[in-house]
Amino acid sequence: MKLNREIAILRSLLSLTQTELARELDVSFETVNRWENGKHEAEDENAEKVYAYAFRKGIRLNEIYEQFFKEEEKEGARILFHGSKGEIPFPLDLEHSRKNNDFGVGFYMGESLKQAAAYIANSPSHRVYVFHLRLRSLRVASFRVDREWMLAIAYFRGWIPQYAEKPILRAIIAKVEESDIVIAPIADNRMFDIISEFVRGEITDAQCEHALAATNLGMQIVARTEKALDAIEFLNLCYLSKPEKEAILAERLKMHALSQDKGKAARIEYRGKGRYIDELFL
Repeated sequence: MKLNREIAILRSLLSLTQTELARELDVSFETVNRWENGKHEAEDENAEKVYAYAFRKGIRLNEIYEQFFKEEEKEGARILFHGSKGEIPFPLDLEHSRKNNDFGVGFYMGESLKQAAAYIANSPSHRVYVFHLRLRSLRVASFRVDREWMLAIAYFRGWIPQYAEKPILRAIIAKVEESDIVIAPIADNRMFDIISEFVRGEITDAQCEHALAATNLGMQIVARTEKALDAIEFLNLCYLSKPEKEAILAERLKMHALSQDKGKAARIEYRGKGRYIDELFL
């Protein structure tokens, strides 16, 4: 990847010459010079050196770029992020998507770099892709943390096929299938566990909803059609260094512990309130 911007930012913020930065990174002056002039792309090993060095110095390169991109965000468009465990083939297509995702086949993106980074923080991958999505002329289905969203996740994950012909669920399915883009809360493994309890009839919809609301992971944006893919433009590739990954994982563990406590409290607070799943479909 090209490192010309990164080298220029580091040298400016740390008041380093190219020779001094080369010494800090344990590379030659010529290498730093070629990077900054954009004449040479760095291998992952050297990208790791640059990004890890910046992170240890308190310079959050990826967060700086994220702010730059969002400052340029135009009305009717979104800057989005996708953490990939492998290299994304371009042009984008839907052939590589699994069917049993939150909203079926689609290209899934998040609204923040940290969301996307958390997805790959435990993997060998270092790639977070940045995209620009033009929303105008696209059909958008929006969800929030509520019963409708819970049932949508449960259906598209393949957990409640027995209710597929019920009017409540048919309306939700149609809402998704008639859309180009779905905007909805992100559901992680902890959320899946809570929704599974609801699907098994162990907790009510009210208990489930409030337990899920305790885990705020932000929103996911799903491109479900070719028309939606055509509205996506690749902007940049961000590199996640090992220390940045470790910091993201530590933050996620802290949030997970807090959400567990809130989820347990929600089960107690809303016990006896709401309806069980079989009661919804009577």
